[in-house]
Amino acid sequence: MKRIRFVQHAAAALACVGMLFPAGTFAAPVEVANPALDIALQEGGLLVGQVVDAQGAPLTKADVSIRQGGVEVVSVKTNEEGVYAAKGLRGGLVEVVAGEGRVAYRLWEPQTAPPAANKSALMVTGADVVNGQFGFGGGGAMDFMRQHPMLVAAGIATAIAVPLALADDDDSAS
Repeated sequence: MKRIRFVQHAAAALACVGMLFPAGTFAAPVEVANPALDIALQEGGLLVGQVVDAQGAPLTKADVSIRQGGVEVVSVKTNEEGVYAAKGLRGGLVEVVAGEGRVAYRLWEPQTAPPAANKSALMVTGADVVNGQFGFGGGGAMDFMRQHPMLVAAGIATAIAVPLALADDDDSAS
């Protein structure tokens, strides 16, 4: 009988510890692959692109840095429509940085690009926009639980421990 109670208490304690440290705590970070987009250069190594924010509004007078192998090869500014043009580029992998955006492109020399390659580059900067939000972030109980996981775990542990303690009370009152 004592062994069964010990096993019950050990299982309850282990469950409480498991709630304090969810599996996501120990999970390895996931790296998201961001494949390079194919862009066909125009004659003279001209790359034309546009920089917009998350709502689609152009970023005017934004600095655009084009890097190849970690070294900046061209720096330009966008115009009123968020469009930029950079000359003298060669085919290969480049990183285009503008505002909060950072995109990898695979540039192709004229007449060598695959048929699916784009003629110009489009970069969307800023935070992702989610319209019609549902779930976390709207306040209420779910938001409180997300922001205070230790309090939630303590509440759950108490909800488990109190009934176990009351059920374990075998003392007779008479």
